[in-house]
Amino acid sequence: MADTYPSMTALKAATVEGLDYGIVTIDNNKSVLISGIHGGGIEIGVSESATLVQEIGGYDLFLFEGLRSSNNSELHVTSTNYDEPTMVSMVTDRSQHVAIHGASGDTAAINVGGLDIALRNAIWEELRKRGLNAQLAPTNIIGEEPHNVSNRNRRGGCCQLELTSQQRKDFFKNGDWSKASRSKRENWTPTLYAFAEAIVIGIERTRNAYQNDRYTTYSMDFYNNLSFGGGDDINRVSNDKRVVHLRLSISSGVPTITYRKGSEYIDSIKSAPEGILFTFKNVPSGTIPFIKILYTSSEGFKIDSVKSIGYEYMRSYGSESLLLGLKEIASASVSHTPMSAIQSGVAEIKIDL
Repeated sequence: MADTYPSMTALKAATVEGLDYGIVTIDNNKSVLISGIHGGGIEIGVSESATLVQEIGGYDLFLFEGLRSSNNSELHVTSTNYDEPTMVSMVTDRSQHVAIHGASGDTAAINVGGLDIALRNAIWEELRKRGLNAQLAPTNIIGEEPHNVSNRNRRGGCCQLELTSQQRKDFFKNGDWSKASRSKRENWTPTLYAFAEAIVIGIERTRNAYQNDRYTTYSMDFYNNLSFGGGDDINRVSNDKRVVHLRLSISSGVPTITYRKGSEYIDSIKSAPEGILFTFKNVPSGTIPFIKILYTSSEGFKIDSVKSIGYEYMRSYGSESLLLGLKEIASASVSHTPMSAIQSGVAEIKIDL
C-alpha cells in the first residue's frame, strides 16, 4: 500500500506530535544506533524490540511511534523517503546501525538485509543459534538502497531486520500484542529476550573488527555455503561502486531471483532468444558492464537430462542492458539457448557497472 505522506516533512506538517505520533531518543553519542522508525502502533512490536536491544547493549536509540488508537498505518513513511531530521542526524554520526521493522507474514521469520555485510552475517548466525528463523529478506524489503536512511551511517551500511507479524506476536505472551499487553514487561516472552541478545552479540562481534570495510568471512551459509569472503567483490568497499550480486535459480524455464545487493540497478531479467537479457536502471550513460557467473554445481544450467550450458558470453552490452549469450559449446554452428529453455540450475551472478 502506498504511503499517505511522501516524506516525514509532509507527515509532520499534517499531524500533531504528542497526539498522532511521538519521538523517543537516547543519544549518548555511542557508536551504535538501534532504530525503529515505524514503532508504536505503526508496526506493532518494533518499539519493544528496539528498546530491549538498546537496554541490553547500552546503545543509542531512535523511535518514531504511532500514538493513535487506529489508522497508525497512515504514519508509515518508507525508509528511502525518510527525512526526519533527528533520525538523519543520529544515523549519519554512528558507525553501526541496526534498523528494526515489521513485515507481514503468518509464519515467524526474521528477514535479514542491509548493506553492512559483516554485521548482518554475524546477527544472522546469532539468531540461528537461538532457534530463530533468520532468512534472506525478499528483494522489496532487503534494504540495500544506498539512500535508505538506515544505510546512511559512517560505514554506508546497516543491518535491517524485517520481523513478520507472527514473529512479533511471539514476543508477547499468548500472542497478545495489544497496547495494554505489550506495555507490561511481564508479558515479554523469552523469544523477545533471545532476539535482543542475538542482536547485541552480533554487534559486539563486529563493532571493532571492521572499522572501515565490509570484508567478512562470517556465516558463509548466509550465501548458501558458497565460499565468498575475504576480498570478494560482493562486499561493498566504496559507496560509489555499482555492484549487482544476485542468485538466479531456474526451474523449467522459470527464474527465481534473489538479490544479495544492487537490486536498485536492475530493471528486469528476462529470457531472450540468445540467452538472458538484463535491463539496467540508475546507471550512467557510457557504462560498460562486466559479468561473472559462478554455478553452484558442476552441471551448471541444465538444458535437458544430458546437456548443460558450457559457454556464456556478453553478446551485446551497454549502460541500458546486457545480453548474456548461452550455448552448449562455443561453436558457431550450435544455436543459442534462451533462458526459457533451461530446465534447472542455480548460479551466483555478479555484475560490475
